[in-house]
Amino acid sequence: MTSTLPAEAPKTHDEPLVAPFAGWLVHPDWAERVVSRAYDNLSPEQRRTLVAANPYSYMNVTRSSEDLLEGASASRDCLVAEGAAALSRLLSANAFTPTGRPAFYLYRLAHKQGVQTGVVCTVPVRGFADGRIRIHENVHDDRADLLTDHLTGVGATSSPVAMAVRASEALNRELHEITATVPADLEFGSTAVRHQIWTVPAGRTDSLAAALSGDVLYVTDGHHRSAAAVRALAAEPGDPALARTMAVVFPDDQLCVQAFHRLVVDQHERNAEDCLAALADAAQVTAVLSPVQARPQKRGFAGLYLERSWHQMELPPAVGSGAVHSLDVERLRRSILGPVLGVDELGQPGTVEYLPASLGCDELAGRCDAQNRVGFALFPMAVRELMAVADENRLMPPKSSFFAPKPRSGVFLRILGRGATSHLPAS
Repeated sequence: MTSTLPAEAPKTHDEPLVAPFAGWLVHPDWAERVVSRAYDNLSPEQRRTLVAANPYSYMNVTRSSEDLLEGASASRDCLVAEGAAALSRLLSANAFTPTGRPAFYLYRLAHKQGVQTGVVCTVPVRGFADGRIRIHENVHDDRADLLTDHLTGVGATSSPVAMAVRASEALNRELHEITATVPADLEFGSTAVRHQIWTVPAGRTDSLAAALSGDVLYVTDGHHRSAAAVRALAAEPGDPALARTMAVVFPDDQLCVQAFHRLVVDQHERNAEDCLAALADAAQVTAVLSPVQARPQKRGFAGLYLERSWHQMELPPAVGSGAVHSLDVERLRRSILGPVLGVDELGQPGTVEYLPASLGCDELAGRCDAQNRVGFALFPMAVRELMAVADENRLMPPKSSFFAPKPRSGVFLRILGRGATSHLPAS
């Protein structure tokens, strides 16, 4: 596992931070079939079922090896070839319509926690290295490498990297005026989450860009996609289409953060009683009767699930004084996962499974029982905590935060003019 980017790079700002692009939008008649659910919200089995049932779901384009039938395997080249074929199928069906000019788009998600409206744009890949775009999580090389191959082999991107920007009056005014005066091009979703898309009028392009031009952007979701963009440009520095990547930028005060729970394999292979005793030696552990009682209500605590029993754990104190050291995910990693369970979260694939908190503690318990794992339910961090870590140029463990709801794949296409889109001009 590695960080996404080099630690230092020349401070060159020759490219605009945000820019419009000549994107393609899914046709409203196709949206229900093409737009796919958030990848992290689905198990591999659920993704397999979805793909088998709907050949036009955009998830057919973005499959990974774990989404194949159990016992099947495929090289990265095969996965990329299948993705390119799936994209060609969508293009042949005219499921997407080109905007025909460089444009910004607005993406609004309305849900029970509130409303968030972001700007869909392109950002400079070199911005990750020059300090204008900041990250906060480590990445797994195998996942980043697959996404790199996908980017260059399939020839389009549809999953914008989600980013946060510090909210400003100018940006909020632009977002409000555009959505209040221009009808939405596309609406889809459910009563739980409603998605709306606007194409920003050409006359509002400059003022919207100006509202974002002097800011720093923070990746909230899509560190592996960010890493893939960096690796693709490093391999082909002369390709202008790879010099930028698609993003959606939200004001930070509109975002909702959930925790990623951990399901861990005890590397010492102890029985439940001995494992619990070892955990109790490292932290204060109290037995409780239900997941409701175990669910942490504040920072510094975690729910612990082991052998059909719930406990509340008070995490050991932080080891270090930086912003990252005070986070619950880092306290758990440094004091519990490594020393007690023998798990190297940053370099030992398969020993930690990550579960969005939105799937619930019953799902965590069921998976732990089925896989003989120890479960940890965590308290969510705040957006500003994430930003503080990024500002210190530090990295958290992978899957430290889960932003929900998420923008969907299959809404936009940014054409790269290669692979399945070699017959089309790059945007």
